[in-house]
Amino acid sequence: MIELNNFIAEYIEIKQEIDSAVSSVLNSGQYILGDNVKNFERKFSKYIGVKYCVGVASGTDAITLSLLANRIGTGDEVITSNFTAYPTVAGIINSGS
Repeated sequence: MIELNNFIAEYIEIKQEIDSAVSSVLNSGQYILGDNVKNFERKFSKYIGVKYCVGVASGTDAITLSLLANRIGTGDEVITSNFTAYPTVAGIINSGS
């Protein structure tokens, strides 16, 4: 078998940073929205070179909101791969497409 990713090695490489971030969130008591999400949105928007960024709960939410933001919905056809996972399809269905 060809190993595509070694997640353990990747985690160990940045373990202290990940553990510190998780601990910070847990200790803040703000698991939804709050300063951590605001900081993520600000840093990520800067990283990808856009003015705004919105953190969402899941990829399904991201797909739904992306479609709705582009006025894709009822009556529109959205084509996806037949090899995709159900959450992709759920995002499309949620948009009304």
